[in-house]
Amino acid sequence: MKKIIFTLACLGLSLAFVSCEKKSDIQSLENKISELEAKLNAQGTSEETGSAEKSEPAETVAVVEKSEPATSKWKGDSYIRIDSPKDEDEKYLYNVYNVDEVKLDFTGSVSPDCQSIRVIWAPYDSKYIQEYLEGRRTKVPDQYGSDETDMIKIDDWTLKEFKPGDTTFAYHVGGKLDNLIQGTNCYRFIATFEDGSQKTYSLTYYVYCGGGAEKAKPVIYLYPKKKQNVTVSVAPEGGVIESIPEMGKEWKVTAWPDGKIVEKKSKKEYPYLYWESRDKDYTSSITEGFVIPTEEAENFFKEKLAVLGLNEKEIADFNEYWIPELEGKPYLYITFIPQDQQDKEAPLTVSPKPDSVIRVFFDHRKLDEPIEVKEQILTPRTRSGFAVVEWGGRRYK
Repeated sequence: MKKIIFTLACLGLSLAFVSCEKKSDIQSLENKISELEAKLNAQGTSEETGSAEKSEPAETVAVVEKSEPATSKWKGDSYIRIDSPKDEDEKYLYNVYNVDEVKLDFTGSVSPDCQSIRVIWAPYDSKYIQEYLEGRRTKVPDQYGSDETDMIKIDDWTLKEFKPGDTTFAYHVGGKLDNLIQGTNCYRFIATFEDGSQKTYSLTYYVYCGGGAEKAKPVIYLYPKKKQNVTVSVAPEGGVIESIPEMGKEWKVTAWPDGKIVEKKSKKEYPYLYWESRDKDYTSSITEGFVIPTEEAENFFKEKLAVLGLNEKEIADFNEYWIPELEGKPYLYITFIPQDQQDKEAPLTVSPKPDSVIRVFFDHRKLDEPIEVKEQILTPRTRSGFAVVEWGGRRYK
């Protein structure tokens, strides 16, 4: 367009040039043409410069847009959970004789704003994880070690396969990974989110070398000196999986000297309070006890349970349940668990406080042939005043 305007201007001046008669007029026209050419050249240069200057902000804006940090689209609550093992039965592994051969995956889910997942493992008790986080320990005494210097190191691991934005994860578990042992295994999953907050999920997993064991049908008899209200609770390490009547936090009952029990809530009468639990830290062993023909079990228990303080009715209740359970092989190995061990594994609380407490709990093995064991010496027990009596045994799946 600039060139067209310049050409027309020059044409007009040329016509004027032709009509000029004086040299002075001709010189004047030549000067005008030169001035016009200079102005047009100057405008062209200015426009090109202005165009380049206008393009710079566009480039600058583009760079700013690329440098803006990404923000999370997740608007919900942050969370972490374990999807497997989930059901209570899935948290028990039986018949494991070499834990180094075990390979497991614990899988879970997190919200999309999760940045990392840390997992801490400790044996036996979750309190060791808390002590580790507080900087008070890095190792745990080996309960089954040859001496008190044997220690197990607490494992602390950040999941390498998990990336920010992932919503699922897997944690590999096994004896060779130093995060699984025979007995009780405690895990704490710690998720860290974009805003710096953390949430945790705790899991306990049990490994047994034998079949599944339970504290089966422990029953509690109450004999106050007079009719009175009594509260009772039991807290086994393996948790209460069944109770009659339903215990909840505790049983609230009215008890009579002859053993009669009435639950306050339902007004129903019961001969005893019944509970069951998974036997949490069981390790198979045969040390001292008794080996008897299975057909003699009923008379054997009548004799031994009387020594341990049970009366005729309690012994009859015991035999009614346990004699059929013990059938199957020609011989039985029987051993009675010390009461202080039972108190530790399944603390019993009774209010008002009883004058005497008798707790009888036994373990057994069914045998094809008799074996030699050291005979167990039983200490006679007696009851007095407000008496509480309990019996039960270990049952195998």
